[in-house]
Order: sequence, then structure tokens, then C-alpha cells
Amino acid sequence: MIASKLLYKFVSPKVFLKIRQKYFLYRKKMHRPLSLLQMKDMLTNKMHLKHGDVVFIHSSMDYLNIDFSANKLLNMLIEIVGSEGTLIFPAWHFNYRAEDYLNKDLIFDLQRSPSAMGLLSELARRYKMAYRSVHPTTSIVAIGKYAKELTEEHQNSIYPCGEKSPYYKMMKYNAKIIGLGVTSHFVSFLHCPEDVLNEKFPVRTRTDKVFQGKVRLPDGLIVEVNTLAASSNIGDRDIPGFFKKYVPADILNVFKYKGNNFYIADSKKLFDKVVELAKSGITIYNV
Repeated sequence: MIASKLLYKFVSPKVFLKIRQKYFLYRKKMHRPLSLLQMKDMLTNKMHLKHGDVVFIHSSMDYLNIDFSANKLLNMLIEIVGSEGTLIFPAWHFNYRAEDYLNKDLIFDLQRSPSAMGLLSELARRYKMAYRSVHPTTSIVAIGKYAKELTEEHQNSIYPCGEKSPYYKMMKYNAKIIGLGVTSHFVSFLHCPEDVLNEKFPVRTRTDKVFQGKVRLPDGLIVEVNTLAASSNIGDRDIPGFFKKYVPADILNVFKYKGNNFYIADSKKLFDKVVELAKSGITIYNV
């Protein structure tokens, strides 16, 4: 972890990503791929996922060392949470700054724009019974019992991760947040307490400007959704260091299993902890 932080500080993000990819490829060679049964055992006995759970999932199939397909992983997750559960995935359709995207005046096609958040997210988007939130920069896909409820109001607030968003609404169902093949760098839920606190948060994390993002609905109608974007002053942050120093393992547990990165968090406890820390001036940001 220390070596990774130093490397990130002294090389460009592009070089850092190339080095990290080579490292993960090397690590894959050192471990046998997880079988379907091993993954199911890890999800149910290590992460304690069960029937009826609401689960928000960050993932990377490139860095997850398994011997079965992403389709089988998605079907496994659907089977575990069952008919009473719900799976939620980030499904943003671009992978650069939201402000830059919004300034291009592009149209987000709710039905056709692919997810840029990994193969598992894209497969969830294509799932027959999936719902996708109408948001031009921070769309969310959900499958299961509460999918429609969680996604249907996302466009009704200028705060992408605020109280109308799936991020906030999923806490009603004690959602679990998990990372599959990713580290705690990837916990987008952290922006939820920021948006809920908004002006009371000690760091300005959103732009002053309200953008009008264009979204094409399934019937062809194009609507404009008012939204803020991430501020340009929040690039310097240390999410893993924040978790390690301030967030106990019963709220967020980061671990490795046979060379793979995983994490699991309690959404409500994590929200409350981040709010508590923010009120003391402690955040993930080095500003």
C-alpha cells in the first residue's frame, strides 16, 4: 500500500495504471483462479450475502481471477439475494470528469448507452428486468424487488448522490456495499454523505454551476436533467488511508482472498461514520 501511494505520487496516472495492471497480471499467475463454488462460498460465508439482501456492487472482471464467466457471476449474485433482494450497480457511461462530459452537450441514451463501469455492470444493464436511473452523469442500474423504487427519482435533485438518489435510498433497506476484484479506492458511496450534507460538508465537492444534462428516454423523448458535477479541487484524496485510520472493520472490511481484492461495507453505518467525521473536519480529501 505504501509503495502504491508513493508510485501514484511520482508518476502520471496513465503510467500508474499500466504498472498496476502488470502487477495484477503477475499476481494472477501466482494464484489459481477461483472456481464458481469458491466464489459462492466467499460471497455467502465470508461476506455473508443472503436471500433478501440489497447489495451495491463495484467490480472489475479484469482484476478478478476466476475460471468462469461474468454472466455466471451475475446469475450467482441474483440467485443469492433471491426474489426478495436487489442488486445495484454504478452504470455511468463515461470514465472521465463529469464536468468535461456535461460541457460537451452530449446525449445520454438511457436504453442504449453502455456502462463504462465494468463488464458486470454492463451485463446488469442488459438484464431483461433491470431498471436504470435517469441521470446524465451518475446513472445506476438495479435488478430485483426494489429496483424501480431505488432508481425512479434520481433525476429530481441537482445532487447526483443526494437524498433522491439510489445511494441514499438503499440505506432504507440496510444495503451492503461490496467490491469484487477492486480495492477500497472504489467506494463511490462516499459521495452520498457529501451530497446530503452539501454546504455543511467541510470541503466543496460540487461545482457552483448547475448543468443541464440531456437524456434520451426509451420512447425517444429527450429531457434535460439539472445536475451539479464534481468540483475540480477534489482530486487529491486518500480513500484507503481514510478507511484504515478512521473506519473500523465492522463498518468496512477490506480483505484479500486467494490473491483477489474484496471489500464489504454496511451502508448505513458507513454513512453515519462519514457524517460524524465530516463534522470534525475529517474527510478523504487532502485540501
